[in-house]
Amino acid sequence: MLVAASVPGALTGPAQAEPTGSPAYSLAGKCYQLTGPKVPAGKYYAKAADLGQFLFYDTAGRVLTAAGKTVAAQHQLSNDAIWSVRATGDGYRMTSTTQRSTARTVALTPAQGCRTFPEAQLNVDGGPTPGVNAQGELTGFVDGHAHLMAEQFLGGGIHCGKPYSPLGITVALKDCADHGTDGMPALLEHVLSKPGPHSSDGWPTFEGWPKWYSLTHEQTYYRWVERAWRGGVRLINNYYVQNRVLCELYPLGDETCDEMESVRVQHRRLNKLIDYIDAQAGGPGKGFMRIVRSAAEARAVIASGKLAVSLGIEISEPFGCRIINNVPQCDKGDIDRGMDELKAMGVRQMILTHKFDNALGGSRIDSDLTGAAVGIGQVLATAVPWQTEPCRTPLRDNQAPLDGPDRCNAMGLTALGAYAVEGAIKRNMMIDVDHLSVKSLNRVLQIAEAHKYPGVTSTHSWTDKSVYNRILALGGTVGLYGGAPEDFVQDWRTLRSHLKSGAAPLGLSFGADTNGLGTQGSPRENAAADPVRYPYRSENGTLMYRQVSGTKSFDVNVDGNAHYGLIPDWIQSMRLEAGAQGDTLVADMYRAANSKVDQWATVESYQR
Repeated sequence: MLVAASVPGALTGPAQAEPTGSPAYSLAGKCYQLTGPKVPAGKYYAKAADLGQFLFYDTAGRVLTAAGKTVAAQHQLSNDAIWSVRATGDGYRMTSTTQRSTARTVALTPAQGCRTFPEAQLNVDGGPTPGVNAQGELTGFVDGHAHLMAEQFLGGGIHCGKPYSPLGITVALKDCADHGTDGMPALLEHVLSKPGPHSSDGWPTFEGWPKWYSLTHEQTYYRWVERAWRGGVRLINNYYVQNRVLCELYPLGDETCDEMESVRVQHRRLNKLIDYIDAQAGGPGKGFMRIVRSAAEARAVIASGKLAVSLGIEISEPFGCRIINNVPQCDKGDIDRGMDELKAMGVRQMILTHKFDNALGGSRIDSDLTGAAVGIGQVLATAVPWQTEPCRTPLRDNQAPLDGPDRCNAMGLTALGAYAVEGAIKRNMMIDVDHLSVKSLNRVLQIAEAHKYPGVTSTHSWTDKSVYNRILALGGTVGLYGGAPEDFVQDWRTLRSHLKSGAAPLGLSFGADTNGLGTQGSPRENAAADPVRYPYRSENGTLMYRQVSGTKSFDVNVDGNAHYGLIPDWIQSMRLEAGAQGDTLVADMYRAANSKVDQWATVESYQR
């Protein structure tokens, strides 16, 4: 059974007439009286399922569904309810997407009084604002490290929910099959989140998830991303992510574990997400989000007020560069072919190691219980455990489990890793130094410094913070992990201490790592005494109310950054956490779009 939810501002006016034979994009989000032969007549809300495809939702909460050669109104959602619609001379031609022989020519007359298709609300007041100020500088918040397409991560089975579904939110945000009514026996959910029995309810109550600490549930549903955009987020760097070893270990996955193939799959799905968002807005190019492949594209998209999405990779064996018993499983040709493919795809940023050592270099070690689990993966991936040695510089890795202090990963950047760094410089691609062992990190920075290459970044605090000054001196950018407000504010103060007198104003991005098995921002410790008071105004002037999805009203003071739509609320909570420096902190963050795109343009124009 579908559950309706009101959507403020739903369109009910007439569609603009499309030329005969063309897809009927403009039907999206409007109310119609539908009449035609052998079709249940009535008032229907047209919910876009894809470009030129629709669900027709009646006042009883049913959808028009192809059933053999007949058409019926049914409560059960299925792909049989998706219709391709094209304009005809005097109406519209509906064709079932699953049963092509089932088609009807119908009249769709603009009407009032439809039941709105279930959807998450935005709960904002104020139109989308241009991302440029009076001086011509870009404005807006930047998430330098997100995973919008992580539904495919680790084989797909571990991740519950999707950023969208052609069948809508009730299907996109339902729970995984392996999560019972008490959350069991979803072992990894209990290991990675708070253990113990818990509700597994998603839509419509969201009693069980999303939570700021729940790491196996969808947090970037497209309407939540849309709310973050309305609250001032103007650039997201989306990392395609995969880990072959962990993917192969989880028994319930049904997606590829090949890391480079995962990148291709996620890229195709991101493009389909863009199509879906465009479909909701009435046609190609009309949605709020665009993939960008150059600084010029990013600047144009942000200045127009839309959300730019750049592309990167965060995989454990890029280009197939696994290492087994210290023997590389790739060569320079594999690296060149892989980088060329990524460049053609639009990927402009890469992480060279992730969690485990590989043929390019050593990885930054995980500590504590997480380190124990990742250490097992290190052995499965490479056939040898991490090898540590006394740290040779002031830089520090995390402490390996059962290891002594002041010991670092003995593996640094390999010859193949140096070749990959040179390849990135040759192709004017950015290098994210997060997840590198400090020995690898130091060598990458030495190569960049020798070339005076500005294309270096740290996106989510997963490196030794003492190298921030070296990154900034190159003209690179630093983003801080989007976790607890108290930690973010303290890290911001540390970063500001690295700025030299006369330096350009700081443009600070955050790295939420959403959907990447990283906890999100928790509620502020003093939220009860000094809460974010709704509604509040985001930095771009938008009035932000509590976000409502289904029957759940999210409050950052209680729920923390439970999903991506609460990013603006999380930023507002940090404004309060920083006290007298709050406006300075948010101003630094609001300059991030300009700083990041300026860096990108500098990298593109770089010549050795």
